[in-house]
Amino acid sequence: MGVHVAVYRVKDLFECASAKFKVEANACQLHMTGTVALHRGCCVVVVEGGPKQHNKYKRLMLHRIKWEEDIVKDADGSEVPNSCALVWEGTVKQRAFGDIKFKVFAIEKQARAHFQSHRVEQYWDLAYSGAVLSNAD
Repeated sequence: MGVHVAVYRVKDLFECASAKFKVEANACQLHMTGTVALHRGCCVVVVEGGPKQHNKYKRLMLHRIKWEEDIVKDADGSEVPNSCALVWEGTVKQRAFGDIKFKVFAIEKQARAHFQSHRVEQYWDLAYSGAVLSNAD
């Protein structure tokens, strides 16, 4: 049948302790697998599970968590509201990750290597390219 996968891009998850807790706790409660890559300027949340789980998790990420209430600093140092965007969702043959875990990466190359070790580097490429393009605007 396959596994449903969703990739979310969050501007900054470092400062938002309550949002970080909600992201992890809800994924665990819904028995979802995946990873959260924390990198300055682009945090990527990848979750894998069934279709009902994804509907509930998508509602959490895009509606229930008030991202705009958290003010974060962008690359220029100016303060902007935090945001979350759904980058991609679809189905794959098998799971790429185990239990959801947070990983902190200092440089973009390390984050891409993490996804490459799980053979899903395209998730990072999609999310990071969108972050770079939104910063250019």
